[in-house]
Amino acid sequence: MKFSIDIVIPVYNAPDHVRRCIESVLAHDHDGCRITLIDDGSSDPAIVSLFAELQQRWLPQLSLLRNESNLGFIVTANHRIASSASDVVLLNSDTIVTGDWLHALRQCAAADPRIGTITPFSNNAEICSFPRLCVDNPISVEEEAETVSAAIARAAVPTYPDLPTGVGFCLFIRRALIDEIGMLDTAFGAGYGEENDLCLRAARAGWRNVLADNAFVIHVGGRSFAGRKPQLSSRNTAILLERHPHYTRMVEAYIQADPLAPLREAAESELFRSQSETRGVLHVIHDHGGGTETHVRALIDASRDRWRHYLAIAVGDAWQIEEHRADGRIVTLSLTRLPEESWREFVGAICATFSIALIHLHNISACRDGLLTALEHLDVPYGYTVHDLNFACPTITFLGTDQMYCGAVTDVALCRQCLNAQPAYSDVDIGQWRARHRALLEHASFVIAPSRWAADMVARYFSTTDVHVIVHGTPDVNNASSFAVTPALTLPDDDVPTIALLGAVGPDKGARRIERLVEFARRRNMPVRFVLIGYLDVQQTPWQSDDARFTVHGRYERDELPALLEHYRVRLVLYPSAGPETFSYTLSEAWAGGVPVIVPPIGALAERVQNSGAGWVMTDAQWRDESLMLERVVTLVTGDNHGAFDTARRHTRAVPHATLAEMTDATFALYDKALTGLRARPTFNSFSPARVRDALGYRAWKPPTVSAPAVEPVEPTAGAEGIPVTTRVAQAALAIRHTIVGRTLYRVTPRPLLDALKARLKA
Repeated sequence: MKFSIDIVIPVYNAPDHVRRCIESVLAHDHDGCRITLIDDGSSDPAIVSLFAELQQRWLPQLSLLRNESNLGFIVTANHRIASSASDVVLLNSDTIVTGDWLHALRQCAAADPRIGTITPFSNNAEICSFPRLCVDNPISVEEEAETVSAAIARAAVPTYPDLPTGVGFCLFIRRALIDEIGMLDTAFGAGYGEENDLCLRAARAGWRNVLADNAFVIHVGGRSFAGRKPQLSSRNTAILLERHPHYTRMVEAYIQADPLAPLREAAESELFRSQSETRGVLHVIHDHGGGTETHVRALIDASRDRWRHYLAIAVGDAWQIEEHRADGRIVTLSLTRLPEESWREFVGAICATFSIALIHLHNISACRDGLLTALEHLDVPYGYTVHDLNFACPTITFLGTDQMYCGAVTDVALCRQCLNAQPAYSDVDIGQWRARHRALLEHASFVIAPSRWAADMVARYFSTTDVHVIVHGTPDVNNASSFAVTPALTLPDDDVPTIALLGAVGPDKGARRIERLVEFARRRNMPVRFVLIGYLDVQQTPWQSDDARFTVHGRYERDELPALLEHYRVRLVLYPSAGPETFSYTLSEAWAGGVPVIVPPIGALAERVQNSGAGWVMTDAQWRDESLMLERVVTLVTGDNHGAFDTARRHTRAVPHATLAEMTDATFALYDKALTGLRARPTFNSFSPARVRDALGYRAWKPPTVSAPAVEPVEPTAGAEGIPVTTRVAQAALAIRHTIVGRTLYRVTPRPLLDALKARLKA
């Protein structure tokens, strides 16, 4: 009888593993295959009993053979390969097959007649390991194996990417390849490294070694050469490198590039969704960072166990989508809307691909028209958080022709006149602008504002009274810790009080006003200096004026701020904003650092300070005139105001701050309400696996061309301390050092790097 595939399973002891292996093979599709178990002279009598039991089952596709003495894996496998005219699958007896594993191998072989060897994904297969490269990934066979296998199959294009070598735990070998280059080389003795040699010979002859990225086979590992690995690996690695001296460099480069990462990530994404009992929410923001992004990431970090979060940084047709996993990892996809793809189809495909139940809009300024168009026809519930007043005015902060807050004028004619006088906004039809946003808000399942002032402004422009005030939560702001920082800049050691400004400061937050304040103070020789803990639109790196009157610290982390306030001896934090804020994280941070503030009489800044007593609100005249603003500031920090300052400082510590838990609870209550009683949603087409793969950054790897056999042997004991090895490759070498791939890498990895990694693992 002619078989399409011979499945060859050499056996040596380990009866429990053998039983699980053969039962898994018999339980899955094996039509047209011959399954051969060969007992290679096992010393465990339980193997004899198992074979007798299998013999009694009279399975026509199963052949049971026995070597009278132990011949080793290579000779045992070669005997069966030689007696066959079919393609061969060499399968370790410590494996468990899953899903449509054999069908997947057949499909792969049929995809290209020059495919010589095929290896599936496995939990423990060196460069073919899933989900982590070169790691033995623990897996529960009973609960997880088929789920993992199904996710891998769903995510696969399949791609069938080239590999530098197959991995011997499960290796399909095409008969035409065997006929051309021969079988496994007996020079490798009992076994170990022979499959690598076969694959390298195949590549030299123009054959491909590929991954069946839609198949998954469990590999227990460590059973084939128990107790003999050190001797076998040392001897056989030397043989392998003598024949194929390029092998180490090739594998090192492959591990560093890790071209299979996008394929693994696509499968992990499928697995994440299939195993999660939580619903998916898509957050949409712009690409400008700032408080909007801070808020969204805080919301996500505080609730990974309650919702599956996807963050879309939407810029025109190009969307960067982050999948936030339950374990804290973030996987990023770069998706671009195709020319023939409607906005409804594009956003609908995002929702379908990632099982999105709800869309939460935070800022759509970088993709306004596309989203407005999509949401008109999408029928997916959505809500909106007011981070700025862009829906009401394209200037965002209601800046008039004098670049100061206009007072929130609502008259369309006056607004049109104002915008026409500003070149950046002269082409905006303000009536249509507000009408489209009004329609968006009317159909929103919820609208959230972080302050009463912001909620009132939404109602002022859009007659929307059902705005939920949910204050932005901050992580442990009342117990902010200070740790040592070493700023690049210092101030003179004197008693001149320091006025601080915080964050990224552009024109709307007073960049030009700061420059004028500094110049006024310099000309009048007023006893104050200014430090911007953050950066200006025109000065983003650390800088200090010659007279130290003005210092730009540069970017900082939130946790560093208390120490920076102390380092610069900050007495007061000033907000010279030209336009209003809807919340202000930096205000919370200043108070967490125990420093009072002085703010404009507009927006959420004034609302929060008036309710707190932890600072001062300027008069309208002081806010509009930098000269008067400076006089007020100098009076506060240099006059006889110790009592007022002490009171304000005490109030900074007493200001109540919403916690992340309070914020998430209130937000998710609105999510739940939006989905209550929701009727069947329309079905959208998901993105194809190929599009997801490419969005994850897949780039095909091609093996180097090796046209002729090596003629100069490589001395296996030669030192290689001078070869540069990346930490990532060294970690892989350490993780798989007992395999032929790992051992070759292990030999060229500098000993100090290996010792450091080992010490880290023991710590």
